[in-house]
Amino acid sequence: MATRSATDPSQIHGEVFTRRWVVDLMLDLAGYTDKVDLSQLVVVEPSVGSGAFLGPLVERLAGQFGQRPEPNWSSLSTAVRGFELQEQHVETSRQVVLTELTAAGCPNEIARRLAEMWVRHGDFLLTDHGDLKADLVIGNPPYIRIENLDPRLLAAYRSAAPTMGGRADIFVGFYEHGLDMLKPGGRLAFICADRWMRNSYGKALRRKVVDRFSVDDVIVMHDADAFEADVSAYPAITVLSNRGQGEVISAVATASFDGAAAGELASWRRGKDVRLTTPAVRAARMPSWYETEGVWPDGSPETLAWLERIQETLPPLECAEDGTKLGIGIATGNDKVYVRKAPPPDVEPDRLLPMVTSADIKSGTFQWTGHHLVNPWTPTGPVELGDFPKLAGYYEDSMEALKSRSVAKRSGPRWYRTIDRVNDGLLDRDLLVMEDMKATAHPVRVPAGYYPHHNLYWIVSDAWDLDALGGLLLSEVVERQVAAYCVKMRGGTLRFQATVLRQVRAPRPHDLDQQILDGLAEAFRTRDRAAATAWALQAFGMDALPPG
Repeated sequence: MATRSATDPSQIHGEVFTRRWVVDLMLDLAGYTDKVDLSQLVVVEPSVGSGAFLGPLVERLAGQFGQRPEPNWSSLSTAVRGFELQEQHVETSRQVVLTELTAAGCPNEIARRLAEMWVRHGDFLLTDHGDLKADLVIGNPPYIRIENLDPRLLAAYRSAAPTMGGRADIFVGFYEHGLDMLKPGGRLAFICADRWMRNSYGKALRRKVVDRFSVDDVIVMHDADAFEADVSAYPAITVLSNRGQGEVISAVATASFDGAAAGELASWRRGKDVRLTTPAVRAARMPSWYETEGVWPDGSPETLAWLERIQETLPPLECAEDGTKLGIGIATGNDKVYVRKAPPPDVEPDRLLPMVTSADIKSGTFQWTGHHLVNPWTPTGPVELGDFPKLAGYYEDSMEALKSRSVAKRSGPRWYRTIDRVNDGLLDRDLLVMEDMKATAHPVRVPAGYYPHHNLYWIVSDAWDLDALGGLLLSEVVERQVAAYCVKMRGGTLRFQATVLRQVRAPRPHDLDQQILDGLAEAFRTRDRAAATAWALQAFGMDALPPG
């Protein structure tokens, strides 16, 4: 087997150990309780680690089974199947099983035999599971970034788990194999990063879930103390089942969410009340789940209900009828060569295109820092270097660096082209631009003639006054939508990417009173976020935002 290319064990194996009360909550949500005959169920844990999940589930199984008058312990040989890549964890987990079984009255020899059968040394994703089918697949799958995997092993994983496309982390493959293993009505309960619900790399997995499975529970636990170590994993408990889509429990836990609060949530889950609101958690029953492979938003139950409502009643921000378009600035493949600050290089003057960069909008207003794009494009395609001898000489001085780029290797004699081409139509228009990663919404208006850099996203519109649209984008009403659809970075930083902004819904400008448009525009010009939010609420016909 190929080896992994990291040296830190937690990095190599993606080890993040789950607290006991979280495991108990997940077992309760998945229905692995004393309300059913646990001996008749098959449970699979794909990555047992040191037994954080295995111990509690065997405790439940053995405790129930040991109460029988004459329990036939050997009949439990197929009740549990766990997989673990590290041999030391295999031995530790087998000891956990042995301890729980003997404590419940299982003879030591049978307990040892069951422990060996239940805990297998092997890679869950690369093991041939034959006809193994499960009533429950549960655990905390390893969280390993692809750059920490040996390329040969990554290729093997991608071959075994087709949903692991793009930059998908390894846990995506665990979801895929776990779902494929479920019996009709079987459930999968994982706690791991919820980024697959919003990232592009999760699209194939979302499609698989929408096509064949039901989303039963989504418990967002970004702020909860779910793991033994302090990690920035943005976790959520997700319970999926092999059945048609039905009711969904949506919940958001706060930093005070603990074992007692988890027990309260599990108890509420078994009842019929529509909502649960405590300082530790807010939860609600939703009639269904999203039917799209597109981004699944994140937020409180109230926020999710609001998002569903405006998706049904309002058009997207990018609206062809209003001529509202958005996109990303130019990627060059080598900014050191193509993006130059004053004084500019000695090339033909019309080859210097003024640029707007993130440095120009830091203050909230446009203040040009003198950057130019050394432009290899005409409206019809790449320039002919023979027509621009100074430009040709400039590029040839950096020929080795430019030709080493992937885009150059694909472009043959046009090796000097940038990754993206220049959209000349943008040069005649004022733009609203936004940086990718910011804590709050931050639109800035830029006058015509400046081309956006690749770390900026741009918006143009025929129908909107850009100041009024800027006020809308500055508001918390739009920011709440962005927060729901983007992948949050460390510290809660938001991503204002084009793919996220295309999820935003907004009223059309001709449907708004002029007073609202004027109010939005003034709030934008004065950078008054509170006023922008107040006018945006009126534009959306709302008194207040839903609880976050």
